[in-house]
Amino acid sequence: MAKASYTLRNGRVYVHEKCQQPTQVNGGDFEGLCNPFNLCLGTVCAHCGGPRALRTFHWADTGEQLDDYRRRLRTKVPPIYSWWYLWISPLIGLIAGTIIGPLFLNNSSLPVAAGSALVGTLIMYLIIGPKLLMLIAPKKYYQLR
Repeated sequence: MAKASYTLRNGRVYVHEKCQQPTQVNGGDFEGLCNPFNLCLGTVCAHCGGPRALRTFHWADTGEQLDDYRRRLRTKVPPIYSWWYLWISPLIGLIAGTIIGPLFLNNSSLPVAAGSALVGTLIMYLIIGPKLLMLIAPKKYYQLR
């Protein structure tokens, strides 16, 4: 995987395949778009407006579709990153939700514990887990071509 000179400030340009118009992405949006462990189902075309699926965009400089780019990055990381994202982080959420939910709601019934476990799992998988992963093993995905 080639390292490129992309920066958060300058970002990178992607092209919407339908209208063939470029969009510059930078800053936190660029970092989140490039991080294969952040939940990202789509992005926005500056010309058409509105959200569109990642498969409808490609990088202007390489021609690679954004969803293929993110998939390729996920396959190039050390296995522990994927294990954290897919198994360890959700398991922590499951355990924390099972314990914290009934305590917070002052109700230890099975539906409350199960619902809290599900919420804890989703929060860890979608929000906290990817952020913790970047703190534990910081990788600047946006610098990779």
